[in-house]
Parts: sequence; structure tokens; C-alpha cells
Amino acid sequence: MRQAWFIAATLSVSMLAVAQQQPKVINAQFHTESAGAGLSATVNTLQHSNGPLWLGYEVAAVPGSHFSMCSDDSDSSADNGCCGVYRLEDSNNTFHSSDHDQTTPASIAVLVRIDHEAVDKVRFIRSGCRLDAGGLPFTWLTDVKADDSVAWLSSLVTADNKRHTDQALAAIAMHETAKATSALVSFSASTNPLWLREKTAFWLGAGRGHDGFLALKKLEDDSDPEFRKKLSFDLSVSHDPSAVDDLIGMAKSDKDVGVREQAIFWVGQKAGKKAVAMLKDTVENDPEVGVKKKAVFALSQLPKDEAVPELLHVAQTNPDAAVRKDAIFWLGQTHDPRALAYFEQILEK
Repeated sequence: MRQAWFIAATLSVSMLAVAQQQPKVINAQFHTESAGAGLSATVNTLQHSNGPLWLGYEVAAVPGSHFSMCSDDSDSSADNGCCGVYRLEDSNNTFHSSDHDQTTPASIAVLVRIDHEAVDKVRFIRSGCRLDAGGLPFTWLTDVKADDSVAWLSSLVTADNKRHTDQALAAIAMHETAKATSALVSFSASTNPLWLREKTAFWLGAGRGHDGFLALKKLEDDSDPEFRKKLSFDLSVSHDPSAVDDLIGMAKSDKDVGVREQAIFWVGQKAGKKAVAMLKDTVENDPEVGVKKKAVFALSQLPKDEAVPELLHVAQTNPDAAVRKDAIFWLGQTHDPRALAYFEQILEK
């Protein structure tokens, strides 16, 4: 009796696991197919089917990711990041960062549109979200290995037409497997075009956590100042606690004035005690007036209760007239009574 109960319970759990792997697809000619022969080979076979059609598969999601993918007029905060029904045939589906949503998806569904015997679109969404295929055939692939997925998506990144680069890089960044970080690191190498390196570095910062931060850290000595300017933004979007220290280091010590100015701007957006201390030090000690003025602007972007006292201090004490002038200008934009009182003092002299 117990044995029969155990077998029945095991079968029920197994059937539930299988059911959970099936996506919630409506308005579709739905069927499943194994990708056991390899994802690339399976997609290649499906590309020779009569299109258009959609295919999809599931892989584990990178820990700590918070996002939603939404149809045109959907509410990005609704349905636990699912935005209601995700309409695959909508032309303007958009990615939303969802830091306010503390739920991390265990897996994502990678979604691919095939038409005219070629990949037409690549998207991804939280597993379990409802999909509307717009009446097209939809093939759900089972037995997909995450590393195979990264390899196949990487082939889209390096394709000659560049059509799917952004979509493929974003999807790679959402994969849990360490191969995803390795793939992004390879695309960020100095041997690649600047446009590809910049796009890749963003996803290392935005999507790969600590490993992504470590990869960005290795790029801080890159010889191209234009790349390092963009790198300061990538550090600013990283969720790794150490990223702000590296951003501050870039703002203080990079040999290129333009890079320091750009890094200072993003330091100002981070706020916090470390950031404010760095900005104050820059106003006082950086050898370039332009960099000092960038730091004054960054101070002006702090919350008013922090910004006004700092700007007043600069306006009253900085030895450089151009820097004091900038501080006075930004004080005027605050419309704060303390700033108005200071202006009255100046006019009375």
C-alpha cells in the first residue's frame, strides 16, 4: 500500500515538473521538440520550415537579476514582472530594469522568431509568463543546454549583419552559466570593434554581478579613452559594492581629462559618503579647471540638503574664480533660502 502511494506521488511530482516546463502560450499552433541533437542544429532545421514561426526554450537565470519584458502598452510593474500577456508579434517590446521588484526569476524563456529561413528576432522573458504567439506556429524546445544556448546566441552577435547583436548580448547576460560571462569577456577584448566592446561592457556591468565587475575592472587600463568614458557608466550600473570604489578611482586618477569628467558625472549620480568626499576632493585638488567644474555640477545633483551646503562652501572658499562662478550658478538653480541669503550678502558688499 505504501509502495503504491509512493509511486503515485512520484508520478504526480514528475508530471507537475513536466507541466511547469511548458510555457503558457495562447493564440498559437503549439508543439514541442527535443533539442538533444544540439541547439544550433535544431534551430537550423527549423529555419527551413515554412515561416514565420516562433520557438522558445528555458535556461536558468543569472542570480540577482530583476527585470521585466513588456509589450507596448503593458504595465511593467504588473504580474510579478510578467506585464500581463506578452504579445510576441508586437513590434515594440521593451526591457525594463526592475530593481523595485525583489523577486529573482529562477529561469528565463529565450524566444526566437524565424522568418524567410533566418532568425528575425530574439527576446527573453521570465519563465512562467503568459505568451501570445499571434496565431503563428510555436515550437517549445526541450533538452536545451545553457552552454549551447550561449554558443548559439554568440554566433548571432558575430554575424555580419549586426542585426541581433543587442538582443543576443542581453539574452546572454541573463544566463546563469559562467560561460555567459566568458562569452561577454571575449566580446569586450580590444581586438573587437569599439561599438561591440561598448555594448558588451554595459551588459557585464548591468547583468553579471561580481564576475561582471571583475571583468570590467580588468578593462580600466584600456588604452582607448573613448572606451574608458563608456566604462565609467558601466561601473555605475554595476550592483557590486566595490564598483563605486573603482568608479571613484577612475574619476580621481585616470590620465585622460575627458574620462575623469565622465566618471565624475556618474559618481555624482551614485551619491553616498564616499562619492561626496571624492567630489569635494576633486573640486579642491584636481589640476584641471574643467574637471573641477564637472565636480561642482555633480555636487549640485545631490539631494538639496546635501548640495546647498557643499556649493556654498565652494562659492565662499575656492581659490579659482571660474569654479566659484559655477558654484554660484548652481546655487541659483536650487532656489533655496540659504542660497538666496548668500546672494544678498554678496550684493550688499
